[in-house]
Amino acid sequence: MFTVIVVLMVLISLLLILAVLIQPGRGELTSSFGGLGGQFGSLFGMRRTADFLAKLTIGLGAALLLLSIIANRFFLNTAGEAREPVTVGSPAPTPPPTLPAPSQQPAPQPPASQP
Repeated sequence: MFTVIVVLMVLISLLLILAVLIQPGRGELTSSFGGLGGQFGSLFGMRRTADFLAKLTIGLGAALLLLSIIANRFFLNTAGEAREPVTVGSPAPTPPPTLPAPSQQPAPQPPASQP
């Protein structure tokens, strides 16, 4: 069931992207996307097309929001469960090998200059 909801969410997301891209805007970029906005405009009339695409965008956004809440509430419900870190039960990491400390020799002094 979770897989079905995720597939629906992906399809709705793609339709939402398409609905936003074909909406007529200020610059009329719909011609660069195959002129789909213009085709809808000649089918329904420009005013009705803009209204239809706006309502479609709102509906798809609401459906995506609703499916996201459903998936989170019912399928990813962790309320009341104690969550452990992922590393619980895994073996402890081994410490890196230690290198011997460098010898503490004084730094060589430059020869004193003669007057």
